[in-house]
Amino acid sequence: MKTTLQLPQGRLLALLLLLLVACTPQPTPVTPTPTPVALMPTAVLPTATPLPTATALPTMTPMPQALVLWAVADDAELAALQLIAAEFSRTSGTPVSILPRPADALRLSLATAALVGDPLPDLLWGDQEALAGLIVDRRIQSLPDSLIPDDTLPALLTSATTEGQIWGLPVTAGGTLLLLYNQEFVAEPPTTSDAFIMSAQAESTPEVAGLVMGWNETYWTLPWLYAFGGAPTTPDGQTITLDTPVMTPTLSLLRELYRAAPKNGDSYARGQRLFTQGYASFAIDGDWAIERYRTFSDTLTLGIAPLPVVTATGRPAIPPLRGNYLMVSSELRGTARERALAFAEAMTDPAHQARLAQAGRRLPATVRAQQLLDLDADPVMAIAAATAAKAPGLPPTPAARCALYGMAVWLPSVLRDDLKVAEAPLRMQREAEACLSRQE
Repeated sequence: MKTTLQLPQGRLLALLLLLLVACTPQPTPVTPTPTPVALMPTAVLPTATPLPTATALPTMTPMPQALVLWAVADDAELAALQLIAAEFSRTSGTPVSILPRPADALRLSLATAALVGDPLPDLLWGDQEALAGLIVDRRIQSLPDSLIPDDTLPALLTSATTEGQIWGLPVTAGGTLLLLYNQEFVAEPPTTSDAFIMSAQAESTPEVAGLVMGWNETYWTLPWLYAFGGAPTTPDGQTITLDTPVMTPTLSLLRELYRAAPKNGDSYARGQRLFTQGYASFAIDGDWAIERYRTFSDTLTLGIAPLPVVTATGRPAIPPLRGNYLMVSSELRGTARERALAFAEAMTDPAHQARLAQAGRRLPATVRAQQLLDLDADPVMAIAAATAAKAPGLPPTPAARCALYGMAVWLPSVLRDDLKVAEAPLRMQREAEACLSRQE
């Protein structure tokens, strides 16, 4: 007897479904293709260069020690000096350090530095007054004649030469005395000393002075003395020559001009104020003062002319020319001296001299340097250039300084008629000789 297995209807259906799923083919799973990843390049280290051995190191050349220059100069001139020094340093490899010094303390500064053991300068820059004093102090040394350009103004050489040696390199020149006139009172400047005396006295009134200048300063007397053929010393500057026949007419002319001076004071400073304010018709003043007149007066109509010709001699009244000089310290020797002289040679370059002259409103020391400037554009420079070649110089000697002192002592007495003109030359000579004997 067969037995038949009977399943419940729900279970039978589930079993059939399982069989159906098992018999259905399954899809092959897809393996995703991996995205390629860029690899960083492998760093290649440079091959190490072996360090040089100690013996292979280059030898360093030491910088030359700087030349030190003490300079007495205004701001514009100092700036020009510094530019020239910087250019020299670039081309030569020798640095130049410029230190400004006051005009009235250069010799004192040197003496103080020497006393306390401070470093002294290698070079100095100053005027002929400083040069003369530094010769006496033995602070500078003479220069080779070959260093001096052959077209240097003669007066500048005279002012730096004694006993056949030159003690400073002339670079610029100035100190020209000019005839200034107020064009409100004077239409045309006089050209002769006789016309000048007449004009100055005619223009003198209780309110307006006829003429102002440095009456008691010998610098204002020298142009007339030169025009009469005289000089304070012999050309070599060793012998005082005040007691000469030409001194008498010189002082007589000066006293005639003095009659047109202010009645209540004749000092140089007061004369400048009177002329600036329109209370003087004529003034004799230096090129250094022109900017003062132009700057401090809006009403002055300034006329500028050369000093007149002396009628008795036919010679123009020309003042001595003043120079600015580069000087070498007496302490320098060997290589240091050679470098200092190299800088001095650079200062003979006409372009450098023209630059310095233009900055200081002065003339260059050489004719070639003057030709680089338009001197005719300025009446002051034009007059200075026209007279510079004929201007005298003052030797840097004790006799020359004492001659000026002897004149200054007795000049006020002559102008005030306290001393007869005929007696003054001998008095001046004796005063100057006494001064010289005190210095020996």
